[in-house]
Amino acid sequence: MHALFLPAALLGGYVLLWLLGFLGWALVQRHRPVPAGADYLVVLGAALDGCEPAPTLAARLDTALERFAAEEAAGHAPLLLVTGGKGPHEECTEAGAMARYLLARGVPAERIRREEQAVNTAENLRFSAALMAAEHPGYRCTVVTSGFHTVRSALAARRAGAPARVLGADGPLAHGPYQLLREAVGTALALPRANGAALLLLAGTGVVLGLA
Repeated sequence: MHALFLPAALLGGYVLLWLLGFLGWALVQRHRPVPAGADYLVVLGAALDGCEPAPTLAARLDTALERFAAEEAAGHAPLLLVTGGKGPHEECTEAGAMARYLLARGVPAERIRREEQAVNTAENLRFSAALMAAEHPGYRCTVVTSGFHTVRSALAARRAGAPARVLGADGPLAHGPYQLLREAVGTALALPRANGAALLLLAGTGVVLGLA
């Protein structure tokens, strides 16, 4: 029993450190300045209520609209790129619902771009990056998402090769600890080699020390 305690303690400590580190990373991301001058504001999809944005997605869109107005006031003319396909229980694509939301609030149709195939964060950024690069080589973009989702979005943007800053629509804990915990797990799974190697190393070290 003693031989199992040490590896369990080491693994538990690693998980706790990862969660605390993730929260710190999210807080840093929240307060990181996002300069003006983006060519695109990329709004990541989220759940719909019928064919209307649910509250989480509406918050992202409202933040994007505020940023859109601020960019225009600063003399820039960004495009709004909405990304998200049709989920298994959704009646329409997330991008389609987002585009209608923006149009209803006065955004001209020619300033909106849609990406309607992505079904997860990695695809959101990969497909959007391809669209932006094809239309505007050398583009800069600001990604708009929820506060709890900024860390994984920044990671996905970097992997997609998108020169992006990430803007959170709210604080990391605005949707409660469950969403943050879920996102921490999702981010850990997005880094399987690093986390897997660390867990194996700690488990092995714990077993050796426990048997010594």
